[in-house]
This record gives sequence, C-alpha cells and structure tokens, in this order.
Amino acid sequence: MFEPYRIKVVEPIPIVSKAKREKVLKEAGYNPFFISANCVTIDLISDSGTSAMSTGQWSEIIEAREDFSGQEANEEFLKTAREITGFSYIQSVHQGRSAENILFKMLLKPGDIVVSNTHFETTRDNIEELGCEAVDIPKPDPPFYGNIDLDRLAKILKKRKKVKMVVMTISNNIKGGQPISLDNISKTKNITRSYGILLVFDASRFADNAYLIKRYTKSNESIKNLCLRMFRFADILYLSSKKDGLVNIGGFIGLRERKFFDRLAFEIIRQESYPSSGGLAARDVAAMRVGLKESIDEDFLCSHIENVQYLGRILKENGVKIFEPVGGHGVVVIPKEVFPYAAFSLSAEIYSRTGIRVGVFADDVRLAIPRRVYTRGHLKYVGESIAKIYGNKLIKLKLVNRPKRFFNFFARFKKI
Repeated sequence: MFEPYRIKVVEPIPIVSKAKREKVLKEAGYNPFFISANCVTIDLISDSGTSAMSTGQWSEIIEAREDFSGQEANEEFLKTAREITGFSYIQSVHQGRSAENILFKMLLKPGDIVVSNTHFETTRDNIEELGCEAVDIPKPDPPFYGNIDLDRLAKILKKRKKVKMVVMTISNNIKGGQPISLDNISKTKNITRSYGILLVFDASRFADNAYLIKRYTKSNESIKNLCLRMFRFADILYLSSKKDGLVNIGGFIGLRERKFFDRLAFEIIRQESYPSSGGLAARDVAAMRVGLKESIDEDFLCSHIENVQYLGRILKENGVKIFEPVGGHGVVVIPKEVFPYAAFSLSAEIYSRTGIRVGVFADDVRLAIPRRVYTRGHLKYVGESIAKIYGNKLIKLKLVNRPKRFFNFFARFKKI
C-alpha cells in the first residue's frame, strides 16, 4: 500500500564521506549507539521516539496552554486513552521506562519473581535492581512468535510461590516485534487469575499487535475493537508512546482500581511532576493524544508494516538471511559468519560503507523502521546496500571494555 499521507516538510539527509565515517566509527568504539546522529545517512537504530509527527499533532503543540496543574491538554488526553484502552484510570508519564520503574517499585519486593514472554533489557534491569528475578518463557507459535509458553507458566506458578506478576510485552520486542495472539493473551489471563497474580501489559506496540492479529486471523473487526479486546485481559498496562503512539516523548499507565491510582499519584509527584502533567509539557501531552488516535488508523498501520515487510523482502531476495516472519517494527538480520561480536562487525561494515546505522541486540542486527519517516526509495537503498555487504568477509573486533550492564548499549571495541 502507498503511504496514506503526503509530505509537507522535508529534512536534509546527512551525507558523510567514507573517510569521515571510518573516523567516527573508530571513535565510537565500533558500537553504533555511540555514533553521532549528524553523521548518519539513514538511521534504523531504533523506532522509539523517532517517528514523524502529523500536522494535527503540531497544531496541537502550538495551541496547548502550559499550566502547572489541571492542564486542558491532559484532560483531553485522558478521554482518548480511556476510549482506546478501556481503562478507567490513566496516568501520563514521560516514557515507558519511567512507568515500569515506578510500578515495579510499588508492586515488587526483594525475592519476587516476574515472568514474561520476553523482558526487554531495561525492563529486566528495573526488576533485578529491586532484588527480584526476571524469567523469560517465550513460545513461538507460528505466526504468533511473540506468545508466552502457557505450559511452563502454569508449572512455574505451581512450583514457585514468589511469582508476583506476568508481564506481557505486546508486541514482543524480540526479533523486530513479533505478535501475541488473542487466544494466548486470554489463556494467560485465565492462568494468572487462578493463581491470584497480576497480568501486566507493556503495550508500547499495541497497535502493531492488533493489526497483525487482524491480518493473520483474517478478522473483520476494527483495530480499535481488537485493541479493546486485548486490553480487557490486563490488570495493569503501561506503555511508551514513543513507539506506536507516534510521539517523540511520552507514555502512560492504565489502572483498574481507584485506590491504587491514588497511591500512584504520590509516586508521580515525587518522581515526575504534578500528576496532571506526568513530567510532560502540556504540548507533549496534546501531541500524545492526537498520536494515540492516529496510531490505530488501519491505513497507516498497513502502510507502516508493509514497509517493514518490503525491506525484509528486498533483503531476502538479495541473499540476506533474516528472521521470519518479519515483525511489526523491524527486520532482524542474522550475520552470515559466526564468531565473537559478529553482529557488531556487520553493523560497523554497514555504517562504514553506506552511512546506514543499525542496532545490535544479542547476536543479531536489527533494522528498526521509524514511522512516517523513510520512503520505499530509502528502504530499497537500505536493502540493496546491505545485501552487497552481507556476503563479504567481515572485520574482526576485540572487546576493550565490558560494561556490567546493558552490554549492547555500552560495549566498546577496537579493530583487530
């Protein structure tokens, strides 16, 4: 499908010489996260906070009135969030990591266990920082590769009494955004309810998940209805609006109980700002409201996910090994050679030769597609350029520092 919008404002793309790129890469310790963005031609390191906002969002930004408390922008945002999620109590925050940090501190105590389809690195660290244990039990069930393993979940809950909650990442961030089926979500809820523990959604890519459910099950339901069907199984939800929410900053928490919501307000004012702003300017809340509405537009979702899958096809047709099925927000490239830090070597070669920046997660290279930013022409260039590099012999890297946490984000290397 063609993009369901036309381009009104353009931004020049940096074109940097190969000599400069090699210098920048060396100074970055061959880790793409340390490369300066103004030296990147096409940036696929993350889809978080990198989307292009619409004219509707920008106009709301200009019109929003800034007040310390009781902002009109937040009142309007709350109405939209309740309508789309079905949750009665909504608290805005500045991003998803803030939400999970606050919630986990309120809900967990040392020794507790949190089970998930897959914890993202920062989620795991927020849990472990509290002296708790994070357990992953994914169960790929084609085409729903983001599912949680229901049999293992039941066994864990039966044997381990300190499981406090199940966190379902929707869609599963692993392997570029793999979806979770409604059946898997429903059965997970049945299990957690029987053991009296919480089912919490990290719903940062909820709209992608709803769209892929619709596509794979050939459903005639609207995206909005599918979202409501997913959300009704959650006891608590939190999300970063920097992904599907189409904003550069923002997020929110959804709760069912007024009593817990009142407790949350004390933590928000202590850690963020007055609860009616959640650490955001009114203009950011206004943009978040419009972005939330636009996020469930089926034409937009079709265009975005088709673009992700288009890039996957270009890579595959040109001999690049990718994880399949392609997910909702990115394409995962599996390095051809197997040796220590091969993914970092591949990402370095890609940047050095093309100016394209990609992300490294575990042993794979991830090409995350910002929403409403790049055209098919850009993606065709990315796919064909990476294909030319993929079959070549890669450079070898030596680790020069080993960070205690967040290896992929902070490790540095030198060229052997």
